[in-house]
Amino acid sequence: MSVLPAEIHGALSQLLQNLSSADNSVRSSAEKLLENEWTTSNNVEMLLTFLAEHACSAETETLRAFSAVLFRRVAIKSPKELNSVIDRTIGVISEPVKAQIRAILLQGFTSPQSNQVRHKLSDAISEVAKEDASPQGTWNELIPALFEAAKSTDVSLRESAFRVFSSAPELIDKSFLNEVLPVFNAGFDDSNDEVRIAACTAFVAFFRDVPKKSWQSLSPLLPNLLNSLPRFLQNGQDQALASVLESLIDLVELAPKMFKDMFPTIIEFCTAVSKNKDLDSNTRMASLELLTTFAEVSPAMCKRTPSYTDNMVIVTLSMLTEVCEDDDDAAEWNNRDDGDDDEEEPEYDVARQSLDRVALRLNGQSLAQPLFQYLPAMIQSADWRARQAALMALSSAAEGCVDVLINEIPKILDLILPTLQDNHPRVQFACCNALGQMSTDFSDVIQRTASNRILPALISMLTNKSVPRVQAHAAAALVNFSEAASKDILEPYLDDLLNNLLGLLQSPKRYVQEQVLTTIAIIADAAEKKFVKYYDTLMPLLTDVLKTDMGEENRLLKAKCIECSTLIALAVGKEKFAPHCQDLIQLFGHIQATALQDDDPVKQYLEQAWGRICRIIGKDFLPYLPDVLPPLLIAAKATQDISLLEEEQAEEFNQNEEWDVINLSGKLIALHTSALDDKVTAMDLLRTYAIQLKDAFFPWVKEIVQDIAIPALDFYLHDGVRGSAALTLASLLRCSVYATGNSSNETLGFWSQICNKLVDVLNNEPVPEMLVAYYTSLVESINVLAPNSLGANQLKALADAINANLTEIYERIKARDNEDDEYTEDVEDDEEEFTDEELLDEINKAISAIFKNSRSNFLSTFQVLVPTITTFLNDENTNIKLCGLCVVCDILEHCGEDSIVYKDIFVNVIGDSIVSSHAGIRQAASYAVGVAAQHGGNAYLEFCLACLEPMFKMASVPDARAEENIHATENSVAAIAKVCHRFANSVPNLDAIIEQWIVLLPIFQDESAAPFAYTFLSELIKNQHVSVANNVPRVIDSIIQALAHASISGATAERVVTQARQLLGSMPQNEAMALLQKNPSDIDVVQKWFS
Repeated sequence: MSVLPAEIHGALSQLLQNLSSADNSVRSSAEKLLENEWTTSNNVEMLLTFLAEHACSAETETLRAFSAVLFRRVAIKSPKELNSVIDRTIGVISEPVKAQIRAILLQGFTSPQSNQVRHKLSDAISEVAKEDASPQGTWNELIPALFEAAKSTDVSLRESAFRVFSSAPELIDKSFLNEVLPVFNAGFDDSNDEVRIAACTAFVAFFRDVPKKSWQSLSPLLPNLLNSLPRFLQNGQDQALASVLESLIDLVELAPKMFKDMFPTIIEFCTAVSKNKDLDSNTRMASLELLTTFAEVSPAMCKRTPSYTDNMVIVTLSMLTEVCEDDDDAAEWNNRDDGDDDEEEPEYDVARQSLDRVALRLNGQSLAQPLFQYLPAMIQSADWRARQAALMALSSAAEGCVDVLINEIPKILDLILPTLQDNHPRVQFACCNALGQMSTDFSDVIQRTASNRILPALISMLTNKSVPRVQAHAAAALVNFSEAASKDILEPYLDDLLNNLLGLLQSPKRYVQEQVLTTIAIIADAAEKKFVKYYDTLMPLLTDVLKTDMGEENRLLKAKCIECSTLIALAVGKEKFAPHCQDLIQLFGHIQATALQDDDPVKQYLEQAWGRICRIIGKDFLPYLPDVLPPLLIAAKATQDISLLEEEQAEEFNQNEEWDVINLSGKLIALHTSALDDKVTAMDLLRTYAIQLKDAFFPWVKEIVQDIAIPALDFYLHDGVRGSAALTLASLLRCSVYATGNSSNETLGFWSQICNKLVDVLNNEPVPEMLVAYYTSLVESINVLAPNSLGANQLKALADAINANLTEIYERIKARDNEDDEYTEDVEDDEEEFTDEELLDEINKAISAIFKNSRSNFLSTFQVLVPTITTFLNDENTNIKLCGLCVVCDILEHCGEDSIVYKDIFVNVIGDSIVSSHAGIRQAASYAVGVAAQHGGNAYLEFCLACLEPMFKMASVPDARAEENIHATENSVAAIAKVCHRFANSVPNLDAIIEQWIVLLPIFQDESAAPFAYTFLSELIKNQHVSVANNVPRVIDSIIQALAHASISGATAERVVTQARQLLGSMPQNEAMALLQKNPSDIDVVQKWFS
């Protein structure tokens, strides 16, 4: 019996019938009626009540399942009346109706139902339960009912109970902890595979949700969970095993150390599963993924377990042989045009990725020996699949094992180069891949030491003796090599290289032609002016191709021609390019007018090409802007195209590469990412035009600032858009400065808008990497403004935002420092740590820019930052302390004597930091002493004098000039000079101190520390200081060393050399010449400055 009035029940019954009609027009009308009338706030409670009733007791199973699905869809949908993506309809209906719906659903769930209907009911209950988990106690009947269901004799009821726990783990709070453990244990032991899968999935979800302090009580369940795995294999349930392994991966990511005692057993089991070709592919790959995950989250445990690396190597090498299973000659592989084998050979691809990930975590010290235990024999194997597997394994492991392998380059090349002549094309391809990967992973070293072996070898593959796939891959490997090679390294090989590449442009395979054009472009970029001799052959060839109607199937080839022609032009420069410039621009204009289809790749390549031409010809590009800018502005104005999805729609959008599906607070949102990627490209190009055209770009600045860049900072679903927008704003402000001045109304007006928006996003940005872009933009903007351009309100807003960001960073770093516990390993997340280190650096630059612009005017507003900076100064974390010290340096440098108000918070820290064990800390502290002496006034006299002894001490230790210490040492030497110069009348035993100081010279690494020190030295020479006379060889040698290393230049170098000449002129000529000719390696410098 329905709780709804009969007429409502009848209307909704008819609606439900029409919604499930096979007649499209009937169904479409019903969907409109549902959307427009029944989901409004007036009617949605009745709709949900009706659907709950029908889900439990409709006449047919189909109607019940359909009603349950529709109930869930309506329940999680955002209410029409609320402008919020996060709110859900079930959360805003009245409490009495919600209570009614709970009772109906729970009654239906525990009543006899088919498996399909009960699954749908459990999903519906989960969504209602999520709203009732907080506050606790609003659905008291649910948990006891689910515990009972989990013990039921009905398999469907047991499985569905775990489905609810899995979807809404927050329901089981700590008060139920003791009761739920036996429920999970029974689930792991269940005789039914589906129940065991559901129990494992629910346990992981529950584990993730409970606080870490409760994990210890859950750990006894793990052996039972793991013991259930072999049963899936025994029952032939490969897919079920894959599902449980995927759940286990989540658990391992959370608490890898909990598996420590079971780890050898897990390795043995997963190795056996991964190697078993009779099992389902997904199951094998899930086993390998579980093993790989252990390396990523607990590398130390993997290193300590001897069987781990051996088994990982064996498994991945075995899977890497699983290629061309029914195609021994690799005919199908070679005839594949796109070169995308991932879908064809999933095990092979997963093994490559897995070995790469494991190598990055374990490094060469752990992995190189087990790997090279097998590679030489495999490369000599009679089986071509083994030979190619060995080469692809080397490619995958190279980056992670660089610590060991970079010292073995000659031996590795001895091993692999012969395989370029292998009789199987797939082995040749694998060798090209290994050479390309090594060129990237061992970059610089391999280019300098092995170009004479690698370049001829790869060039030899660019002929018709090689199959097309190998030709293209050899050309791609040359891109990798060239990107890190100097023009001098490439020059001897350019003739053969370009002759062979030009020959391949005649290839019948389009992908070979496309790769050849990319390779030529990259080589031109690397060779720069050395490429001039090939320009007259290539440019006419490319322009002829661009004049040809190549057909739709060759659009990408045309796009590559556009890219290649402009990169070549950029390499050879404006003068050489001039005769072809006008023709190419006209060609591009014609192509732009005829490339009408939205998916034409030519459009994107053409946009980049216009940007390159602008970089080459500068302001001569202005006449073409009216044609180039309109499509760019349209792309840059693209909006955030998002759609709220139903679950069944999500898969369709996931298959479309132009869209991304995002789960936001339980809502599925489709985002048109391809349009936003185009928006980023367009903004990047606008930034290029702003940088190149300067004041001439000013007419477009207002439109781009107000209509494009500032609104783009609100594109919260696309990081690239926000990052590009921030950097573009700074470039546009520079245009205004060039055009109207750094204090004009126009410039200050744009700055006000930019500052307000940047402060807003600094306070609200959830992605730390984006903050780096915002601070970069802020620094670039402030640095082009006139002094004192920042108003009081701006200073306050910036100080508040900086303080909030520093606090967040501090908490993040402290959380990472405390990560290593009994459950997890403190794994170095290089990316996350680098982000915070980079962000602290950018914040330091921002604080410096503000102080430089506002000087002492910032001091009162800075008060809000004082507690945070004090915390930073007194912290033991190097990056945190360094940030605090850099802020102190800026206060001293830009506020001078006014800095005295904050003196007490930093002088003791600086004094202690001068003798820190960390060179970076010593360097910053020494620099701080120097700026205190230069700018701080007499208030710092006592402090600076007290710092002399420890600075001398640290600059005099045996390894003071070791590579890691040199900058700290040179800053100490420069700071001593500043103290002696500023407080000369107060330094005890000044002459002796100066004599000691001269012995510490030269300063030749730190270009910021050297100028003051050598200016001070030139004054000493000029004044004929006794210490100079006592140390003439040291003085002259230190000056020559500074000149040789270019640590001094310009006016400073001239001043010092003038004094050095006078000093040498006062000596006998033979002695002076002996000093100048002491080091033959410096003869060029001596001739330049002293001849």
